[in-house]
Amino acid sequence: MRKTSWGAYQWLVPMLLFLFVIELWPFLVMLDQSVHYLSYTQPTKNGAFIGLDNYRKAVHDDDLFHSVSVTLLYMLIALPIEFLLGLALAVLISSHMILKRIVMPLLLIPMILAPVVVGLVARLNLNADFGLLGIMLRELGIAPEGMLGTPLNAFITIIAVDVWQWTPFLIMIFLAAILGMPREPFEAALVEGAGRWQIFRRIMLPLLGPVMGVALLLRLTDAFKIFDQVFIMTGGGPGVATELLTIFAYKVNFVYWNLGYGSAVVSLLFFISFVLTFVLMKLTARLGGGVVAR
Repeated sequence: MRKTSWGAYQWLVPMLLFLFVIELWPFLVMLDQSVHYLSYTQPTKNGAFIGLDNYRKAVHDDDLFHSVSVTLLYMLIALPIEFLLGLALAVLISSHMILKRIVMPLLLIPMILAPVVVGLVARLNLNADFGLLGIMLRELGIAPEGMLGTPLNAFITIIAVDVWQWTPFLIMIFLAAILGMPREPFEAALVEGAGRWQIFRRIMLPLLGPVMGVALLLRLTDAFKIFDQVFIMTGGGPGVATELLTIFAYKVNFVYWNLGYGSAVVSLLFFISFVLTFVLMKLTARLGGGVVAR
């Protein structure tokens, strides 16, 4: 067997060093800080090794569990809405080519906007005093205090903004998958007299299985780490109504300056994200294998 010389891999060294510096090294520093006491409010105790005390504190922290519940509720509401809308609109657009030419350019607008810009635009427009939508909703009696003025309205708003920005992303993924499907199974089903619902349920959905798994993986990991637009719109408020995990971690680190405990919180976030990603990858692989077996 011919051996590959070391020179063939030398070009990888700069890239690996770069990844180590910007990704692995900060992660290792975070893990080191999570097992030490590090707080700018009590600098005399800084540097003391406390083992897993920060993690024990996190496990029994009611504020952390509240932010976990807010994050999970946000994901359980936003992601199904985005998936259903994305799939329905992708099927509709795929059957109307004229609609495709008109809608496709418009779908790019929400996705190319920076999350900070989305948050600022939503916050300004939903203001009950001078925002266009805010004044309209106030005059109609729907939101007299503004869509960001009460806990329920603020939570609904961050979900609505997320659905507006990321549903087009799912539409484009599903639309590309639908347009790339083989035509033969659909033509055979039509010849056999199958209805549109039967074709959708028995042919299109199974073929979309792996794509839906990948799309779910992408959106779940992205939704789990959402921060920018929610922080700009509400800052986690009113109160802690929209305090997602990322905002809670930000406050612990950069508002209360408890960097040791904050590092433990971020480590737990990484662990949860890793587990979710691993499970979804396994499910996606299983879906792909199932479609191939069919």
